[in-house]
Amino acid sequence: MMYSHPIILAAAACLLLQLSAFVYQLKTRHADSVDMAWAWGIVAAAIIYQFTLNADITHRMMVLLFPIIWYGRLGWHLLARYDGQHEDSRYRHLRNHWSENTQGKFFVFFMFQASLSILFSLPAYWLLNTEALAFWQMAAAIVIGGGALLGESLADRQLHQFKRSHDASEVCNVGLWRYSRHPNYFFEWLHWFVYPILLWHSDYLWYAFGMVALMLLFLLKLTGIPFSEQQAIKKRGLAYKRYQQRTNKFFIGPVNNDV
Repeated sequence: MMYSHPIILAAAACLLLQLSAFVYQLKTRHADSVDMAWAWGIVAAAIIYQFTLNADITHRMMVLLFPIIWYGRLGWHLLARYDGQHEDSRYRHLRNHWSENTQGKFFVFFMFQASLSILFSLPAYWLLNTEALAFWQMAAAIVIGGGALLGESLADRQLHQFKRSHDASEVCNVGLWRYSRHPNYFFEWLHWFVYPILLWHSDYLWYAFGMVALMLLFLLKLTGIPFSEQQAIKKRGLAYKRYQQRTNKFFIGPVNNDV
């Protein structure tokens, strides 16, 4: 039946998670829950695919690593850094900007995030519907995905430690943050190359490359870097503008010490 299709079940799970996050936001006036529901939505969708599709153990192991463990770690990281006393500046800005029918607009925003969870869960569905994987595909995926996981975890840890020992007006430019203004976003994007590798001999290869391009678009132009940097300039002013001049926006590279 159509209603028992794995993607339909995954969509229902993602929508339920975001609906729960929205109700929590109604009670607390903290919209940070949308980010956790986005990450856990991808995890929930991948788990549903695991239980509803017949696939080889190697495919299941790859889906366990990417995206279940990957986005499971992100979900726990977002939960650990959640501050019930202070809403993220991105959502405070939206709350002020959406001065009329605020909750209606937030509801649409939360549901949009649910649709993104469904969209970004599709590589797991494709992977579980492909033929046998070659050893080189699994090895390459583990090297790239594992490296990306270590990189993002390290970037998150360095930023957390910096915030604990520095004033909020200071710019984090230590460790990986010295060589990229958004190393966490860079490693998030890097991990998406796992899917074209794993889908190399399948009909889904170009769809997988499309997901790599789509994630890059979101990070560089839409929900990622532009808004993050806008808020950073508001908080840190000239110090952050100087940081922008010296440090690569996205890709990890050398510092421009001439500025």
